[in-house]
Amino acid sequence: EEGSVGGFGSFVMTHLAKTGLLDRVRFRPMTLPDRFIDHNSQEAQYHEAGLDAPAIVATALSALGVPQSRQMA
Repeated sequence: EEGSVGGFGSFVMTHLAKTGLLDRVRFRPMTLPDRFIDHNSQEAQYHEAGLDAPAIVATALSALGVPQSRQMA
């Protein structure tokens, strides 16, 4: 699975959603894109996939409703 769409994480998320356990949670899944990522350093591959630290922070802040302008400050 390795964080891909349709893997074990998706199965768990679907179960949690169907049983109401995500009703009061701000949840934003982040998965590997469904495309080939060129061989490179791990850091570069995470960046290309949108799964590096800045992307994770931006996703979390967005889920919390923090405006884009405050994210960059």
